[in-house]
Amino acid sequence: MIEPNIWRPSGSGAWASATTPLILFIALGLPAGAIGVAWPHMRASLGAPLAGLGLLLAAWTLAYFLASTSSGPGTASFGTSVLLLTGCILAGGGALGLSLSTRWWMIPLAAVTLGGGSGFIDAAVNAHVSLNRGVRYMGWLHAAWAVGAAVGPQAIVVSLAATGSWRAAFAAMAATFLAIGLVVGARRSDWAHAASSDPRPPPTSPSPGSQYRRALLLLAGLFLVGAGLEATAGDWSYTQLTAGRSMPADLASWSSSLFWAGLAGGRAGLGLFGNRARPTRLLDASVALAMLASLAFWLGPPLVAAFLALPALGIAVSLIFPLLLSLTPERVGSAMTPHTVGYGLAAGNLGAGAIPALTGLVLQSAGVLGLGPILALLTVAMAALHAVSRFSGSARRQSL
Repeated sequence: MIEPNIWRPSGSGAWASATTPLILFIALGLPAGAIGVAWPHMRASLGAPLAGLGLLLAAWTLAYFLASTSSGPGTASFGTSVLLLTGCILAGGGALGLSLSTRWWMIPLAAVTLGGGSGFIDAAVNAHVSLNRGVRYMGWLHAAWAVGAAVGPQAIVVSLAATGSWRAAFAAMAATFLAIGLVVGARRSDWAHAASSDPRPPPTSPSPGSQYRRALLLLAGLFLVGAGLEATAGDWSYTQLTAGRSMPADLASWSSSLFWAGLAGGRAGLGLFGNRARPTRLLDASVALAMLASLAFWLGPPLVAAFLALPALGIAVSLIFPLLLSLTPERVGSAMTPHTVGYGLAAGNLGAGAIPALTGLVLQSAGVLGLGPILALLTVAMAALHAVSRFSGSARRQSL
């Protein structure tokens, strides 16, 4: 597959068209990375209960889920630019609500607004990029989210140092979302393209009935398990290395950092070299690498698990989301892509929240060394879903 220019066409207007999605995804990553660092300070200033973070994240996740699942019909009825503008207004309002909250009960309400706006932005941008740009741009898009997630904690640190409060960071995020919303509103035509001219397998018509439902369920399952694998490894690996394998905290923290660095680096690598092979082949390789890395994390010595297996797992899972999104038009047809992307992201959001939570319950009863088998089981499930989805897609294309 050849992608001669992921930033096409030329000119200042094209530059704005190409960079706006990336800036949107940097903004999207900011609150996701910031909330964990901000929470202790939010809790202290608002008198929130210890379990309040769970309620905040639940409100955020539920709103994100509902917005993602409704994004397909929303795009069909109102267009991508309207959905994005709505998302920017909601996310900006939610971030501003966090900044201005004076009572604890206001925080979950603001999180609902922020989560809903983020869900609209995530689904609308991913669907648009799936249809209009190649896999390399998709890699840069998701690397941009990782950049935002990495900057978010530092925004809280700077806010605390400059103002003594976490509030200024969320006010700045609100201003960022609203400013990008103005750009989206001013450049509505950038989001009206119907399909990419990149060489790719010819888009199919919408899959009829049962074929579409089968493809949708398989893709949603891959999103759910892939996101759950990523979140579970990121959330629990430090605990397993320190409490289960007696690794010093400083070494374990470096291992955790390398996992997230692998996540960002893998997506940047996809942006640089993603045109060297077809997305399906790249997905084959990433699933295989995830299986090998999870087995090495489970069975390898502590240093191998921490500094080879875990970063390799980060690289492998970094490719799952952008590759699945790039393959969506091929699997379900261009007309159904916005709907499928919305459902897929909703499933991924559910997996990222539910699977680490369930893992915590298992580890509490079975011990933290159970993380290795859990990660291996998740990669086996992902490989099985990928094999079935790949076979079904090939069979469907041959029947057309």
